[in-house]
Amino acid sequence: MAEQTLTAEDLGRYATALAEGKKPLVYLVEGVPSLGLAAGASARVVAVDGVVVTVKPTGVDDQLPYEARELRATKQPKPVKRAPKAAAAKAAPAKPAPAKPTGVAAPARAARSVAITVYVGADNTASLKVTRNAQKPAGAQEISLPALHKALAGLADKEAQATVDEVLSAARDAAADRVAALQAELAAAKKSLATLDRAKRGSGSARAR
Repeated sequence: MAEQTLTAEDLGRYATALAEGKKPLVYLVEGVPSLGLAAGASARVVAVDGVVVTVKPTGVDDQLPYEARELRATKQPKPVKRAPKAAAAKAAPAKPAPAKPTGVAAPARAARSVAITVYVGADNTASLKVTRNAQKPAGAQEISLPALHKALAGLADKEAQATVDEVLSAARDAAADRVAALQAELAAAKKSLATLDRAKRGSGSARAR
């Protein structure tokens, strides 16, 4: 197992560095193909707000918000030291564990977000900007997804369409993972209940004799 994300200590250190006028360097855990950024790409920290770190990736003009779990302090993951197996076994002697239902669930995939900004200037020109991993702007008006797809199709911006589709796909995958986990838990609970019912019927029969 390797350390992949920023810690609270890292965030505190970066906040102090920013107060001193410095811009610490961090690295992206995952790449952003649409911006030409590969996994491990470097970025300068420009702001720290709780667990949200705003960075300016190398070679990119935009400032992007990331959660601490999406960044790390080193280009390569840091190995995590483990205690020797023999010592661990000696410290915690094995003992029988009570039987309990188990459900195997796939790890949940976090859904991403995207902001699409349309700017109309006084010179009768309009421009569009796509920002990944953005937070929902205050006072934003809700619109339907079909209307959004229709609007993007009319603007003929393939990057914006692909980015929105990617976010929706990630959200669907996260929901599917949650459904799979709940189904696994339900199956395990039903199996445990059936076992308890059989044990109860067997105990009742023994008392009757």
